[in-house]
Amino acid sequence: MGQNARGQSKILSVHVTDTQHQGISAHIVAGSLTTVTDSTGTALLHLSPGRYLVTVSSLGYSGSSRGIVLSGDTTIAFVLQKSTNQLKPITIEADRILQLNQMSSHLLSIEQMKKLPTLMGEIDPLKSITLLPGVKNAGDAGNGIYVRGGGPDENLVLMDGITVYNPTHLLGAFSIFNGDAVKNISVIKGGMPAEYGGRLSSVISVTSREGNKDSLKLNGGIGLISSRLTVEGPLQKGKSSFIISARRTYIDQLARWIAPDSIGNNGYYFYDVNAKLNFELNAANSISLNFYTGKDNFNYDKNESTDRYRHFKANWGNTLAGATWKSQISRKIQQEFSIFHNSFELGSSITYNTDGVLFSSGLQDYQVKNDWMYLASDRLKLKAGWQGTWHQFKPGAGSTSAGEQEFISKINKQYGREAAAYLSADWDINNRFNILTGLRVSYFDQVGPKTDVVYGKDGVPTGKTITYKKGQRIAKYMYPEPRLAMRYLFDRETSIKLSYTRTVQYLHLATTSAATFPSDLWVPVSRLIKPGVADQVAAGFFKDFSKGYEFSAEAYYKRMDNELEFMPGAQLLLNQNIESEMIFGTGKAYGLELLLKKKTGALTGWIGYTLSRTERTFAELNGGKPFPYRYDRTHDLSVVANYQLSEKWTFSGLFVFSTGNALTMPNGRFVYNLGFNFSNDSPIYTNINRYGKINDYRMPAYHRLDLSATFTPNPESTRRFKSHWILSVYNVYNRSNPYFIYIDVDENKKSIQGKQVTLFPILPSISWNFNF
Repeated sequence: MGQNARGQSKILSVHVTDTQHQGISAHIVAGSLTTVTDSTGTALLHLSPGRYLVTVSSLGYSGSSRGIVLSGDTTIAFVLQKSTNQLKPITIEADRILQLNQMSSHLLSIEQMKKLPTLMGEIDPLKSITLLPGVKNAGDAGNGIYVRGGGPDENLVLMDGITVYNPTHLLGAFSIFNGDAVKNISVIKGGMPAEYGGRLSSVISVTSREGNKDSLKLNGGIGLISSRLTVEGPLQKGKSSFIISARRTYIDQLARWIAPDSIGNNGYYFYDVNAKLNFELNAANSISLNFYTGKDNFNYDKNESTDRYRHFKANWGNTLAGATWKSQISRKIQQEFSIFHNSFELGSSITYNTDGVLFSSGLQDYQVKNDWMYLASDRLKLKAGWQGTWHQFKPGAGSTSAGEQEFISKINKQYGREAAAYLSADWDINNRFNILTGLRVSYFDQVGPKTDVVYGKDGVPTGKTITYKKGQRIAKYMYPEPRLAMRYLFDRETSIKLSYTRTVQYLHLATTSAATFPSDLWVPVSRLIKPGVADQVAAGFFKDFSKGYEFSAEAYYKRMDNELEFMPGAQLLLNQNIESEMIFGTGKAYGLELLLKKKTGALTGWIGYTLSRTERTFAELNGGKPFPYRYDRTHDLSVVANYQLSEKWTFSGLFVFSTGNALTMPNGRFVYNLGFNFSNDSPIYTNINRYGKINDYRMPAYHRLDLSATFTPNPESTRRFKSHWILSVYNVYNRSNPYFIYIDVDENKKSIQGKQVTLFPILPSISWNFNF
């Protein structure tokens, strides 16, 4: 804002933290330039020498301004205080999206997530983003998130840059992300930058907190189903820090304590542990180390009689580890180098009398990536990088036994190499018009050792096989993935954006509703399985109004090729020739997303609405005609409200409504004579359902109201120990939302009807949270 002298531009480095030295997302204004900080709270601005007023603001914090005289490269730091009185009108600009060149994206901080009503007292970052337009979940405990018509495996889910393949606990009721360890979560639905790839639909990135660099801190919570504890502090004061966060559910322990005779060894629980170390080597270099491990365990035993025994056991979990080195090479160049490892394992067993099935699947990744950024000028920023990943797949293995006879089946492991390189340019043509363009080139090859079944032209196995040696190439694919995004500012309150994105996916998730236990099977592309390809265009209008209101409208159209489905009745478990069960088709999705936010005053929140359509087309299904995707929902509405009554009491509520999921139901049934039973002189019949079109039936609409209240007994206390209570009610009016529908036959009345299964009724909960 001051007088700008002409001359060579200088770099202003702005670092924004909270009082615990945590880098935070903030909105920065300096003269005519506007930007936001990265995940570490840092932003770099190219400015001509002169006088400037630098203004910093962030959601939930008091803003700050500072006047500077810029004569050379300069670094300034801001430490923002949390807003202590939300009743006073405040202006929140940190989450303004109209001036950013990235479209179809949202960022939720942990402070925003803490204000939302919770299921059984657990803050869930992954569930929070399903309240945003274009992002849908499968239901109360659905295992998956669906973004703009894509499947659950088409989202790139990251924790501190590390890929997560199964981000849920309790089959989807909770995510693996512990709210005490999370700083924020972001989702990109369109206009995906070139540094991201490998998935068709979205990027969901979770950033974990750094430990306090000044003093030892302790916080946690005790709820009805789980407890949490986090310890953080400095390793070297002001230079390095650690944070360790853990939680565990104890439904199993409570049940055994209340009813030891009936419960026995049965039960379910999950746990997870997060750890992070941060080291500032010097002013230009830092290293962070990340670790996560978590597991679900379910056990069920039942003795129906002396000779009838049932046993079911399942366990699954993730392990993630990574190291990242960030370096400021010069005033214009910075780089980030990372090494990651992730592992997902799933094991299940079912035993009935002497018969049993054991099933296991999983995969492991080893990844190296390197990203570079070059500030070419005050209007041009270049990014480039590369990454390589070694995949190891375990698609399934099992055994069955019957008396003294035993059959063992093992599925071969599969291996793949994935690589990508990209270059992107962020160019401010003038103060109003910005172009963000890039090209990503991705590569995948499947390698041995492996034995493949040879199929004929009709798709039937020939009985022959091909054996590939270790490291021998089986199939390879390479695709260019262009990206383009444009933004035009009419003024500081109004903008429009356009984007085009091509994405390619080399991994597929094989699932089947016929499985009676967890059965995620990740399989790579091969000679027969082709990569998924998606092309998406999007256009958006963004407007800031007075009194803290923000409005956005986005329309999108996406076409998807090589979508994967399985033939009706497909056998996925213990199948050596799983490729023979697959069919491939196309998909398309289009829609309109509206979002209205209120960001100031005692009452804040948002209303999100999506009008959309999602279709799939397969030559082998539905007579080759398009049919609605299972999670096609015409209408999807979310209303979120937070109200601070006083410094002691804060109230929150959310209401969701969506069109029911599409599903296929029988439209008739006929009886088929299998033969004659001579032992009782009676014929043997079986019932066979008749089906019409695919997914031509709709479940009842889903809707639910949740409420919560937060009580802080002593908000003005200066003591180190502080605590607050959270009371919440999930599904306030006890709506019987459908989880799934099955066909029930009443033999006496000779009638057939669909019956609905409901998962969660009204669920009150209370939790006590503390920090020290």
